Amino acid sequence: MILAGGRATRLAGVADRPKPLIDVGGRPFLVWLLEDLARFGIEHVLCLAGPRAAEFERLALQLGIPSGFPDLRIEFLAEPESLGTGGALRLALPAIKDRALVLNGDSICDLDLSEFLRFHEASGAALSLVGVQVEDCRDFGRLRLASGDRLLGFEEKSAEGPGLINAGVYLIERRVLDSLPPGPSSLERDVLPPLVSSGEVGVYRTSGYFFDIGTPGRLALARAQLPQVRGRAQKR
Repeated sequence: MILAGGRATRLAGVADRPKPLIDVGGRPFLVWLLEDLARFGIEHVLCLAGPRAAEFERLALQLGIPSGFPDLRIEFLAEPESLGTGGALRLALPAIKDRALVLNGDSICDLDLSEFLRFHEASGAALSLVGVQVEDCRDFGRLRLASGDRLLGFEEKSAEGPGLINAGVYLIERRVLDSLPPGPSSLERDVLPPLVSSGEVGVYRTSGYFFDIGTPGRLALARAQLPQVRGRAQKR
């Protein structure tokens, strides 16, 4: 599942399309994500594109995205209204069996999805997220961990300096999404806090590259660095 329904309000005047379809390195940002999914054997991708899913799909088709990945079944799920990240995932329940791999559509990190899955299965967590080490947490907020790999909470975005942040990649057990009420809800505000309180959120750590295109400055950084950094990572 790719969370693609954001409105890109902070990119007004910089981009005229949904964030996953913004050009980064000469291709839509979504292509970078789909390449990772295809590389690890994912066969079915559902883009949760909000109430404007039809518009999103038309533009994706114009950009040649689905046809560029013949081994992926790519679908676009429309919402009757803006349901938030949690509501969109609940709407996608018919497509989910035991668990779902969920990615933010506006960020990417250096990640071995097979290792992440093994971590999640071994941990027994209801939800696992990827924590990536960055030099400055002030725009994201640090993750607070217990002595092992369980999440204790999130620090505010004002915290400066290095630390572990949420990379926006999740493995979520079906039972978690089954418990969501109908209507709008938020993965960050409604799903995570009770699971954190009960010690059911695991954190898989990685220290590779991380790019988020949610602001003009971070978009410019991704455009300047992602192609080169990604190329070096794939040669390792």
